[in-house]
Amino acid sequence: MTRTKMKIKSVRSDIVFDVIKWIALILCVIFVVFPILNVISLSIVDGVYNTQVVFFPVWEGLTLQQFEWVLTNANFLAALKNSILYTVVATIGSNVLMAMTAYPLSKEDCPFKGPVMIFFIITMLFSAGIVPTFVWLRTLNLYNNIWCLILLSLNNVFNMLLYKTNFEGIPSEIEEAAMIDGASSLTLFYRIVIPMTLPVIASCVFFMIVSTWNSYGSAILFISDTDQMPLAQFLYRLVTATEQSQDNYLVLNSENINAATIIISVIPILCVYPFIMNYMKSGLTIGSVKG
Repeated sequence: MTRTKMKIKSVRSDIVFDVIKWIALILCVIFVVFPILNVISLSIVDGVYNTQVVFFPVWEGLTLQQFEWVLTNANFLAALKNSILYTVVATIGSNVLMAMTAYPLSKEDCPFKGPVMIFFIITMLFSAGIVPTFVWLRTLNLYNNIWCLILLSLNNVFNMLLYKTNFEGIPSEIEEAAMIDGASSLTLFYRIVIPMTLPVIASCVFFMIVSTWNSYGSAILFISDTDQMPLAQFLYRLVTATEQSQDNYLVLNSENINAATIIISVIPILCVYPFIMNYMKSGLTIGSVKG
């Protein structure tokens, strides 16, 4: 005996909502895709054809010289190296520190749990200010050094709260069983808790990678040496200072070179995203339902 599927009849309000939803979705896609097409088109044409490029390149002006200029530029390669160092060290260091901070705070018997949480929330809402931070970095001899950006990025209270919420959802029976078998606190944390929290780890890691890779605000304030600046700051300077450059090719093809630099700087994020997307989708919903 076959079962027939029950089809719910749509009312007029549902149909109107679906139409509005699809129109909004199509408009969002247009607003996102067309600027990307414009940047890609500018990156593969000669500077002579800038005014003719809207969303698609002018075929007679196709060239890859902009990418060659960017990939052979010593300042770009130094900035790329600094961004890789900054992103990798800050991401690993911040997530390790925030996870280890969140784990004891997720326990009900944690001493001074309330005051410590208030302390972290205050640091999340209020910063120390530019001048005290500048004096602090100068005292540590970290001004004009890529390591100052790494140090400033280690404290990420938002990620710590994500970790804490996830740790609170781990059944206490699992940890008690491991402790009965002789597992120490560190063994329990690294061998049992961390493997059970891979989704939230992937989410926090991706958030950290994107924020550090694209960050240039702190770099503008605390880094002035060309060989220490990250890629985002290099791109900012390239976009804002091409008219004062002594490089004739850069001046004549400034928009094309800027577009090529943007394309190259986005590629690492696009390469990382697919590997952790599956973990992210489950990690973002952790803690949303209690039962």
